[in-house]
Amino acid sequence: MKKLLVSLVFCSAGLVAVAQRAKVNSAEDALAKKDYDKAKADIQAALENEKTKGDAKTWYVKGKIFEATATEKKDTKEALEAFDAYKKALDINAKLPEALLEMYNRMFNLYATIGNAGYANLNDQKWDSAYLHFKDAFSIADFYNSKNLGSTIGTDTSMTFYAGYAASQAGKKDDALTYLRKAADLHFKAEPALYVLLAQTYEEKGDNANWLKTIEEGKATFPKDKRFNDMELMYYSKTGKTSELLGMLEKKMEENPNDFQTVLDYGIRVDNLANPRGENGSDAAKPANYDELMNKAEAAYKKAIELKADDATANFQLGALYFNRAVGFNKELNAMDSKSLNTPKAKELQAKVTGLMDQALPFFEKADENFTAKAASLEPSDKQTYESCLYALQKIYAIKNDNAKVEVVKKKLENLK
Repeated sequence: MKKLLVSLVFCSAGLVAVAQRAKVNSAEDALAKKDYDKAKADIQAALENEKTKGDAKTWYVKGKIFEATATEKKDTKEALEAFDAYKKALDINAKLPEALLEMYNRMFNLYATIGNAGYANLNDQKWDSAYLHFKDAFSIADFYNSKNLGSTIGTDTSMTFYAGYAASQAGKKDDALTYLRKAADLHFKAEPALYVLLAQTYEEKGDNANWLKTIEEGKATFPKDKRFNDMELMYYSKTGKTSELLGMLEKKMEENPNDFQTVLDYGIRVDNLANPRGENGSDAAKPANYDELMNKAEAAYKKAIELKADDATANFQLGALYFNRAVGFNKELNAMDSKSLNTPKAKELQAKVTGLMDQALPFFEKADENFTAKAASLEPSDKQTYESCLYALQKIYAIKNDNAKVEVVKKKLENLK
């Protein structure tokens, strides 16, 4: 009897194992019929059984089931579950026959499903989700490629860039840098924004060497994109390399001598070099070549007005140049003690103040006229310039005791606010 009992126990154990392996087969059959609920139920039963849960085939079939539903429903959660199942199958048996024959297409399906979800989130400006999906897609490709199964999922340079872009927009600066740098190293040429973002990221990190290197890469890759020239000018300005900056500005002027915007930008930038500001916005020490720079700026503003006589900004800038010089001389005058106010030096300073204010006035009035003409469509930055123009006019009219015009300007300022 004992022998018969033992024989029955072994027989029963064998039947259970066969039954559970049958669950794997029935799960595959259900998958073929697209009966996903039955397929999932059967494979789950096999995974809960001690005899089959350690079998690579069981996990592989689970991967196929979840891959199918993920692909059909574009479901990233199920795609990741399929990926985990495939990883488990390969961990158990790296040479699983089915894997060698089919795994490339299966992994690529998961990679594409999750990557496409990333692009969808990108279009909806869901930056965090987009970045995470791109990152998961790359994890699938990296894992598959590491297994040496006879083929590889190629590096998608577009996705690499957009992963960096999404990370940047999500505020993940270190992650953004990793992917943007990789996209640049892969010579991604579809988006000049790559080099703009990458340069900005290096600038924020204070990595001046890579900041300039990236700007130069952008210029070389997209020679017609003017943003990189502007970024290069900004680099030299912010790093205090004024001689290099001035050389670049003058080269740009030589190349575009009759382009209004180039000429005006040149004047503004040189003006700013002559009148640097401290971190708190206060006046910083004037450079040794102050007079030279101011003369260059004045000539540029005059040229800009020749090219476009009714431009409000160009007229304001030239008026402001004269006005600010007058303010500087007036500060010297105010610093004198009462005994010195009748000296030739004081009279010279007073004459300079009056002369420069007179020079500034017609340009401020022209700027006022043109700003007023388009008051309803002024951009915020133009409104700030217009406000500065009106304050300057109010000051000059007050010095000249023209109270009627002071009141007119005062009303314009009130309306502007």
